[in-house]
Order: sequence, then structure tokens, then C-alpha cells
Amino acid sequence: MRRKLSDKYYTFEEAREKLGMTKPRFQYWIKSGKIEKVTPPKSKQGVYRKEEIDKLEKEIQAFFIADDASGLKFAKATGDDAREEIELSEFIFGKAVHDIPTHQEWLKKNPDIDFILRDNERLVGYINMYPMKQQAIEQFMNGRVRGWELSIEDLLPYIPYSQVECIIMDVATAPEFPKQQRVQFGARLISGLIDFIFDLAKQHIIITKFHAIGSTPTGIAILRNANFQELWHKDKRVAFELDTMKSYSPLAQIYRQMLESGGK
Repeated sequence: MRRKLSDKYYTFEEAREKLGMTKPRFQYWIKSGKIEKVTPPKSKQGVYRKEEIDKLEKEIQAFFIADDASGLKFAKATGDDAREEIELSEFIFGKAVHDIPTHQEWLKKNPDIDFILRDNERLVGYINMYPMKQQAIEQFMNGRVRGWELSIEDLLPYIPYSQVECIIMDVATAPEFPKQQRVQFGARLISGLIDFIFDLAKQHIIITKFHAIGSTPTGIAILRNANFQELWHKDKRVAFELDTMKSYSPLAQIYRQMLESGGK
């Protein structure tokens, strides 16, 4: 007896709902090669192997069950988180971008620049992303100004129907944890930031470029894996840029599709 296509494959919507993903996230996983799209002969619509999707669903459930068991939680940082974040920054980098009062003042001007990860209430990672004026970005990327020298006057708010460029200042995870656990921390930080970027798109806030300078092996690896373009190397520092309007990275392509669809 001939088997129907639906016996072996899910449609786009069926696979997406099975995995509990938003449309942009599901598309991102397809373009990044984590999910295989199959296009049958004489068809324009792709389908997805049930065996692969069902297996992935179990892996995702196991991942989140492990997160729940450990109390892992991604959240937007507040002024009350500043002390722990600065302590972690100094432990990893030997310095912090700002002291506590300055850090809190930046959060007052734009409360959407700083994100943290906690494990059973303990801060185990953070990521910062600053929308900045063009001149400040150029000075930072040319190495004339370091992160702690950036002025709060150059920090921009997120305003609907506006375009901005952002500096990804730091991506850090607590170094005392095993490597595999730090990989999990890093994945959750990036996943959370991507969700935030897509939320901005729904508000018609467009990030045209991301800029970053990696100074640790972990940070550099994260930026390379995200297909950021390398601009220059100096000592242990590497400058990166991602042009969301032109890059062929999976993240940029999905981002453009989302913008074209009105943030849906």
C-alpha cells in the first residue's frame, strides 16, 4: 500500500507547532542547518521529516527540563543586578565597563540594553547591547575609545519606526562552571537576545548593523559562529560587524524576512 506524504512528513506549520517555536525562530533553525527542509518533486512547499522533528522535540524538552531543574532563567537586567554583573565582569576581564552608579544611570536612560542569566538565583552570565550614535560607534570600532569611555550622551533609546546600529559590548559566562554547562549558558543568552531583537522588529525598530570587539576565545567563537564579518585583529582583540541588511548569515536573512512581513 502506497504511503501518503503526511505519514512521513510534517508541514511547515505542523513542525513549527510541534517544536513550540515562533515562525522566525523556526526559519532561523532551517537556514542555519539545524532542521532539514525537504522539497518533494513538483512542489514548491517544503516538508519536514517526522522522525527528525519528533527527535528534536524530545531534545528540546530535555533541554528545558534541565533548565527548570537548575532554575536557569534569562531576564532583562535591572539596576539591582549591577553589583553581581560587575563582579563577574571584573573576574573575567579584569575590569568592568562601568562602575555601579554609572551602570544604573545607563539602565535608566535605556532599560533594554542589559540581559542576564541566573541559575538558582545565582548570576552565571550576561550580555549587553547598546544602541549608539554613529560617531561613538566609529570611535569604538576604530579602537580610539574603549567600552568604559563611551558617553551616556551617545546612548540611544529604542523608538518605534526608527533605525539604529548597536554595539554588542560583552558576552560572558561564569568561568568556574564545566565547559558543557557554559556552552548551555551561552546558548541561552544568545537565544534570549535573538528573541528580544525579533520583539523590537514587531515594534518596527530596525537594527541595521551589529558591532562587536571580541577579546576572549568564547566571545570570538560566538561571533564567528553567528557569521559576523571580521574587520581587524590586534593582539587578542578581533573587531566584528554584522550588516543585517546585506549579510547572508541565517540570522540576518530571517531578520529581513521578518521585517518584510511586518514583524510577523
